[in-house]
Amino acid sequence: MSTSGGTTGVQPLPEQGLLLHIGLMKTGTTSLQNAAYSLRPELLERGVRYPGRHKNHRSAMNDFMGHAWGWGTTPVHGAWAKLRAEIDADTENRIWIGHEFVANADDATAARWRTELGERARVVVTLRNYASILPSVWQQQMKDGSTISFDSWLTAILSEDPGDALRSYKERHDQGDVVARWAEAFGPENVTVVVVDKSTPELLFDAFESMLGLEHGLLSTAKLDGNSSNRGMSVEEAELLRALNHRLREQLTWHEYCKWLRDAGANTLLKRRRLGDHDTRFVLPTWAAERAHERAVGYVEQIEASGVRVVGDLGLLSAEVPSVDHPMLSAETVPIDAAAEAILGVMRQGRRDEARLSKAREALKERSANASAVERAAASPVPALESVSGRELARELGGRLKRRLGRR
Repeated sequence: MSTSGGTTGVQPLPEQGLLLHIGLMKTGTTSLQNAAYSLRPELLERGVRYPGRHKNHRSAMNDFMGHAWGWGTTPVHGAWAKLRAEIDADTENRIWIGHEFVANADDATAARWRTELGERARVVVTLRNYASILPSVWQQQMKDGSTISFDSWLTAILSEDPGDALRSYKERHDQGDVVARWAEAFGPENVTVVVVDKSTPELLFDAFESMLGLEHGLLSTAKLDGNSSNRGMSVEEAELLRALNHRLREQLTWHEYCKWLRDAGANTLLKRRRLGDHDTRFVLPTWAAERAHERAVGYVEQIEASGVRVVGDLGLLSAEVPSVDHPMLSAETVPIDAAAEAILGVMRQGRRDEARLSKAREALKERSANASAVERAAASPVPALESVSGRELARELGGRLKRRLGRR
């Protein structure tokens, strides 16, 4: 295993190499994806293709793995084949793909990724302090429609057996197992771990710029808002969403939920609102912080034994985090401006929909009017040649001849 406190020892991908970023969740993945999306033309000018048209490659990654996203859904068939075709067609540039859902892969699926991507592929895993991400992971579940309280979720996720409903969440954040799995599939020499921490905020973008052969500072030129950077919720904001999940989840399809509650409501709230005096920040209870620390120590040992390259300070993953014996983990009241922003977000979405519908109605009305005019013209009687007088026929032919001669 090689370790670098900065990015000076990071080797760029080989020419025409492919970088697969597998997450993990809540490690700056959203910021990276939105930066790549925003700078897609600039990246290509510098020899890096971020394929596709969307902000991330979630649909393609899930399609390859056979995973659905959300209740009542199926993978987007053909999404991976389409992305793969664009990748294969580019024989000149480095390729950058990935999504944090790829970390959900089991041993067999990681091996399939290796076969699919071939010798050119390198894997990068971004990790944060395990204890510190627990509130963020739970909040992400709230944005996916969950209704479990943070206290109950912590108790389950930090137990040895969290139960069927939460087992996948525990496994996808098992940092040691995830790194070992991908090192086994791709070879430790082809896997890089980047340790993300608030004390070194520039390290994440710097590491990716180094691996992709980009000039430092490029990715940070992308403009990100609260939604793009995926800021954390306060206790009160999260409880507002959880209450809405309780009341509305069973009444909505997954796509309706994403449109109205997650995107229009929650994400607009995060984008437009700043935390204020009436917001409570999440702090782990002491028992949870201690248990998470013990688990993280084991993860660090497993990563060290895997032989992968590490960028950053691996010890930060198991550093102790602030905690209190009895923190506030739920709320009965919500700041008025938080509720207002969520409501306004839904109303704005409704107005956008109405504007699109109105435009569609006008276009349909215009097409209908044009079609009616064509039908009337087609139905109009055309005089038969026999009914036209010789004088009228001569006048028409003479006019056509003059027009033709005039064009010469």
